[in-house]
Amino acid sequence: MENKLMQVCTSDGIYLHGYYMPTQGKKNVLLHIHGFEGNFYENNFIYVLADELEKNDIGFLTVNTRGNGSKTDFNTKSGEIIHIGGYNEILEEAHLDISAWIEFLISEGYENIILQGHSLGTFKAVRYLFEGKYADKINKLILLAPFDMKTSVEVNKAKEWLSKKTFNSWISGDDFSRMFEFCFKEYDFPVLNKIKIPTKIIVGSKDEYFHLSNPDHPEEAMDILLKNIPNSQGVIIPDAVHSYKPHEDIMANEVVKFIKE
Repeated sequence: MENKLMQVCTSDGIYLHGYYMPTQGKKNVLLHIHGFEGNFYENNFIYVLADELEKNDIGFLTVNTRGNGSKTDFNTKSGEIIHIGGYNEILEEAHLDISAWIEFLISEGYENIILQGHSLGTFKAVRYLFEGKYADKINKLILLAPFDMKTSVEVNKAKEWLSKKTFNSWISGDDFSRMFEFCFKEYDFPVLNKIKIPTKIIVGSKDEYFHLSNPDHPEEAMDILLKNIPNSQGVIIPDAVHSYKPHEDIMANEVVKFIKE
């Protein structure tokens, strides 16, 4: 079966693009959601992961969302061009993008859909389990390099470059925006506690964004995640950074192992 570039249209009329690696058996497929300002192809770990998935007969769909790039123009079903990108994205709309891609995978007849998010994509992936039209179709969840958004926003002064609506979406103060708030020791993580499907967290020990309130001890943040996500397992890859360099192969092997369990 041939790999191919894909285009879907969301329910609110936005055209999105991605890359699809099908499998003959249609048993397992991994849907990858990129991070802030990201896209479906830029990170080197995508290529390493794609090779490993193909070797193990696991389908792969790596996709763009409306948060693709910093300030990006999107074609729409109506013919209008709209301006979104990471600086103008509203996280409350992320489920519309993921649903469009899951609709395609459902039409392909896959038995198991594994949802994976990287960086800001982890927020979108978790939210989808609560807001998504096809949340019941997700069999497993993979969180690649989640981060404490509150600390990251304060450190990077995101208000200076995000639109007001995007900044407010990021730090709304609700439990979705606080799902990885590792810096607040008394927080009880109600969103994470309600995740019911098997979940795997993979981070690097030198991740620049994972545990900014105590960067020398990523195991503290990992322990919080494992304690609060009921059916979860976690891996900290020594010497790997936010993009998993120079150990993308270890990350890819961990993903495949979890899917095949």
